[in-house]
Amino acid sequence: MARRIDHLGAYLDLALDEPAAVQKVQDAAAELREVPRLSGALPMITDTAVALMGADFGNIQVIDPRDGSLVLVTQSGFRDGFIDHFSVVRDASSVCGQAARQSAQTVVADVRADRALEPHQKVFRAAGVRAVQSTPLIDPAGRIIGMISTHASQPGRPSVRDLKFMELYGRLAGEVIAGHLDESPTSSTSGDGLAIRLPDATTLPRPDDASIELLMRQVLSDTINRIFSAGLNLAGTLQLVTDDLAARRVQAGLDELDEAIRQIKRAALEISTRHSGRTGTEDTDRRPSGAPRVRGS
Repeated sequence: MARRIDHLGAYLDLALDEPAAVQKVQDAAAELREVPRLSGALPMITDTAVALMGADFGNIQVIDPRDGSLVLVTQSGFRDGFIDHFSVVRDASSVCGQAARQSAQTVVADVRADRALEPHQKVFRAAGVRAVQSTPLIDPAGRIIGMISTHASQPGRPSVRDLKFMELYGRLAGEVIAGHLDESPTSSTSGDGLAIRLPDATTLPRPDDASIELLMRQVLSDTINRIFSAGLNLAGTLQLVTDDLAARRVQAGLDELDEAIRQIKRAALEISTRHSGRTGTEDTDRRPSGAPRVRGS
């Protein structure tokens, strides 16, 4: 849960820094949702990932929850030798295996310099692969359902920016893939007959109530601070606006932010009261120490 919140914060920052680029990624995911069959969406996902990373090859694997293996379901640019070798991966030391084991994006800048990849070196050389990145495909419930990997013919590590976009696309594409699967998490086939399975959510560890409450308090506090920062920036901008209509619109935005803070505070108090069994008596309109209201008037 904490990792998902960290990712969300990173995506928000990315959207603020590069809104046009984020919109392109979201548009690519929107196009996937229009594809009626999973067999048609998978190659599109691979091609987009290769383009995002400036790579030469790519593939998608899905997790078989019966043994945790990664099953190759689509690829771009590879020949039979590579496809046969990585058709089913149970090797946790492979790049995709490391990413699956750690539940995190994994990058190897030069496969020839990584001793753990020795069993795959012959295949990498034959395929012309020098660098690999593997990014988890995440479904709406936060489960890893597979892996999307891109491969470069030259050694090197992608930029932090490109890796962040790849992570974002891995989540958006994962949601699309999950949407094509049957409702049952143990079903072995998708709507068009592809052998893809979702891991059983009941096997995942659940945080206890105390850790959830602590996490929620932190998230709510961070959210309020972010809204506060945005409100202060708007309030400063309002002082520079001379057009009456523009000023009214900025003021309306300030009012919305102010109301959002109050709603979050009320929700936090209600969650805390229900959890502890006590009746709430706190002032729900209090703000961080020393911080004024965000209204510009």
